[in-house]
Amino acid sequence: MKFVIVGLVLAFAASASAQTDMKAACEQLAFGAPQTVGPPKNFAKTFAELPDAPSAITAAVIAPAERDLPEVCQVDGYVPPAVGFQVRMPTKAWNGKFMMYGCGGPCGQIYREHAEEVLARGYAVAVTDMGHRGIGTIYTFNNIPGMIDFGYRATHVTTVAAKAIIEAFYGKAASRNYYQGCSTGGRQGMVEAQRFPEDFDGLIAGAPVYFQSGDTPLFLRWSAMVNKGADGKPILDAKKLPMIHKTVLAACDALDGVTDGLLQDPRRCTWDPGAILCKKGAMGDACLTEDEAQVVRKIYTGAVNSKGKKLYWGMQRGSEYYWTPAFIGANGQLGTRATALGSAYSFWYEPSPTYSEFDYDRDPPRLGMLEPFFDARNPDLRALKDHGAKLILYHGWDDNEIPPEATVDYYETATRTMGGAEKTTDFFRLFMIPGMTHCRRGPGGDAIDWITALENWVEKGQAPDKMVVGHLKEQQTYLGLPRLRYPVDPARIDRTRPIYPYPALARWTGNGDVNDAATWEQAK
Repeated sequence: MKFVIVGLVLAFAASASAQTDMKAACEQLAFGAPQTVGPPKNFAKTFAELPDAPSAITAAVIAPAERDLPEVCQVDGYVPPAVGFQVRMPTKAWNGKFMMYGCGGPCGQIYREHAEEVLARGYAVAVTDMGHRGIGTIYTFNNIPGMIDFGYRATHVTTVAAKAIIEAFYGKAASRNYYQGCSTGGRQGMVEAQRFPEDFDGLIAGAPVYFQSGDTPLFLRWSAMVNKGADGKPILDAKKLPMIHKTVLAACDALDGVTDGLLQDPRRCTWDPGAILCKKGAMGDACLTEDEAQVVRKIYTGAVNSKGKKLYWGMQRGSEYYWTPAFIGANGQLGTRATALGSAYSFWYEPSPTYSEFDYDRDPPRLGMLEPFFDARNPDLRALKDHGAKLILYHGWDDNEIPPEATVDYYETATRTMGGAEKTTDFFRLFMIPGMTHCRRGPGGDAIDWITALENWVEKGQAPDKMVVGHLKEQQTYLGLPRLRYPVDPARIDRTRPIYPYPALARWTGNGDVNDAATWEQAK
């Protein structure tokens, strides 16, 4: 975006060409401090007049280099009423690009660490708190401005502000503008693709919460509450999950031609828990009662109303190892998602705070009040394609926070809307990752260099026909910190596998080490 700040840019370009001290150049971005070279400019006034994103800079300082991160000009600010942001710009060896990074869950903080991977590559980066600080429920409950900021405004206005700050600091605009995020960050990316298609040249969106208004009650709460018996106690105990998982793999693991503990496409598995019912009158850890089998079926099937109408998607077969503690508790406890307090997402955006009283007949239609704020389900991506942008979407098949079939459904709907696969894959591709949980972790691996793939697609016209997934010997933390650096040291990886754009699957050739991606190919 070009801003009406020609005088500012020319003056700042002159100061940059004269090799003005970077510290002074950084500090003068805040509060309208006078320049050391060229006529004085009131930067504070300039940023305050940005169209659509009037911004206030609260601090602009030089942050020293640390580890493999460069020295940066760190700019903190906000877009009224409450969208906080931080921009970091390398003072040396800037690669000329900008990356906006998404947050996670309810956000409410500046996710600095999430942007380290690209900062180390020389990008200028920005993040936002999405319009509030803290992860309580009050910031959107009966707070329409807060709902708008969290739903769609904060990411866009931060992008507008960051581009202006970058252009002012360097004297020129970024040559490429990119976005990356997963979970809530994935939803932010899809909102940008749908509502603000000209903000970015390329986007990476992982495990998006498309149906954010309904994911908590229709997936998280459902998957935990189906294990609550009439007496209020749990029906199925977590100690039986390893047995269930082992049985599922025994029935379906070989469907893809190799027994490796992973299901390439779990939807091909039709195993039913009725296959391991306890004999009449028997009990034990190696079988299920009918009530326990029903719990497993309901988690697979997903939310329905009292008439059996499907409301949402469920978990995939093969993901049972990841049902505890969220859905199936141990030692007589319900899963943590059975109550609002046990959910990291909480019930912060529902029509009422009575999370535990959600009625599957009465309340689903009420979610329509929230859809315009939070959801990202518009399959019409013509404006994004016309802009020339590229979009990489990915999701792990074992995700227990956002059902992976929601992402498959969106992609298939978008493909039909765009006129078929050929007209879609030239700018938009989906990768489904076997054995990966929410954004990362799991037996399938999560070390994937999405950024290089996006750069190659946007900058070189090389579409991602195949991605290689590495399984780390020591898994990342839940938040994926510290961020991996690519290429990853091979000594940290014990298995590699290829994944192909959906709906293509990988197939072992039958020769060589099954844990080497080179021995796999795209299934015919």
